[in-house]
Amino acid sequence: MTSLAETYDRLWSPLLETVRADALDCLQANLAVLADRHGGAGAHLSLGAPLRFDLEPGPRVAASLPYRLAAAHETLGLRVERRWDGIDGARLRALADEAGPLYVIADAHGLTWTPYAGRRHTEHTFLLSTSDTVVDAYYDETPWGPCRPGVWRLSSGELDAMLPTATALRFTAEPVTEQPDVLAANARAMADAVPAIDAYLAADHGDGLVLDIWLLGRSRLLHSAWLARHDRPSPEVDEHAKAWLTLASKSYVASRRSRTGAPGTAVLDDLGRLLHGDVTIAARLAARAAVFAAIQDVLRIDEPTVRAATTLRELPNYNSFGLVDIIERVETRLAVVLGDEDLTPQALQDIDSLCATFARRVAG
Repeated sequence: MTSLAETYDRLWSPLLETVRADALDCLQANLAVLADRHGGAGAHLSLGAPLRFDLEPGPRVAASLPYRLAAAHETLGLRVERRWDGIDGARLRALADEAGPLYVIADAHGLTWTPYAGRRHTEHTFLLSTSDTVVDAYYDETPWGPCRPGVWRLSSGELDAMLPTATALRFTAEPVTEQPDVLAANARAMADAVPAIDAYLAADHGDGLVLDIWLLGRSRLLHSAWLARHDRPSPEVDEHAKAWLTLASKSYVASRRSRTGAPGTAVLDDLGRLLHGDVTIAARLAARAAVFAAIQDVLRIDEPTVRAATTLRELPNYNSFGLVDIIERVETRLAVVLGDEDLTPQALQDIDSLCATFARRVAG
């Protein structure tokens, strides 16, 4: 098949320039463009707010269309208003003019702007903004060349030939209900997921493990980007996300070199280390946020003042009564209770030590 020439669109091309496509899978990428169209540049990063280890039958890391649509509704406010299944190119073009933009799911084998065209049958998404304009934000490397975000114009004959059958969704944007404490929810979810993590590591995945690691790596990179957007940049999270991406490359190479197509034990060992690292990091983020918030509220000081201090006694308005209040507030926020063994002299004096004490308790 002959590839199409990319074009520039005044509405969609600027949106593609700011979407973190390198941190999104095929289903998420074009949902992200819709989110930024309605909510402004960077709105899509809210997809990275939850840090989870969710599984679907297989076991496989959860990434199905229903799962991604539920997440888009919860975090971005994108709700499916109408769905059309099994429609052809001509019907799609008519719908796009009537109700566009449409989020389309189709077989990439026929989509000539992708390197999969004529080579691989795989589910792919794109936006059909009008009857002749395709928008696709997907970013990845393939054995046949790169996928890159872009806009393409198609004639009616070209589109009809590419799409013998497809599914189309029309979204409406709704207000998003803000979660009261995302980091605490993440920490609880990851701590609760430890049995599932251990069972998953012991399961037989075959070559599906490569895709799972790729999905987890992108989700951790997206979480890092979300933290930075909300003024919570974390060098530890950034390095952890890089380690995930490195493992994604390592697992792919290992699978290609293996006779069975499955990565070896070294990949599984690294995967276990990173998954349990997710649990630890989520607990640290939640504990630090909770301790800092409690200190600010109890002592009536701002965050820069807390960050500038090393010990609690350095802080304005500090006393032992305030310390008790701080500890109780953090316990309530994180749904944990410190034992006598946790209340060491260092934890009661040093801010970082108090954060670490709560993180260990949250992580279990």
